[in-house]
Amino acid sequence: MSINERLEQLFDLPILSHGFAPYQRDYVLESEIGGQSEHRGHYRFTFTHCVTANLTTTVRDDTWRLSWDDRFIDYAHWLAAGEPEGYVWGVNWSMAYPGPSYVADSTLAAEWSARLGHAMHEAIIETNAFRLQLVFHDLHVERTGDEVAVYDQVTIPIQ
Repeated sequence: MSINERLEQLFDLPILSHGFAPYQRDYVLESEIGGQSEHRGHYRFTFTHCVTANLTTTVRDDTWRLSWDDRFIDYAHWLAAGEPEGYVWGVNWSMAYPGPSYVADSTLAAEWSARLGHAMHEAIIETNAFRLQLVFHDLHVERTGDEVAVYDQVTIPIQ
């Protein structure tokens, strides 16, 4: 399976966490695949040898202003406050939509490939909260468990 095909598995899934692995070389995203899929479960997407990880918010400025208060970082506090309008950071996940895209013929990846002597790739992952640009060597997808609690809470099954 190509890197692009592995990357496309992230489309429209909840991203539960993301960041560098403790050893600081690889960038890791945790997600869930739910529904009736034979692939149902908790997954780890590991972008190996990650030399670039740029994160930018996709939350609009006016929504940031509404969501500034700390009651938005804890879901229970947000509920207790009467569910004020704004972005609820405290749901602790973001939806990979419009999702991932592979940057074909990436100038940045080509530059890093020449510098390091290994093939490098560029991907963009867009969610309702952030846009993540990664330059990396490979992408490993690993099923790590059966848990899909977030996916089952946030998706509506098609009947």
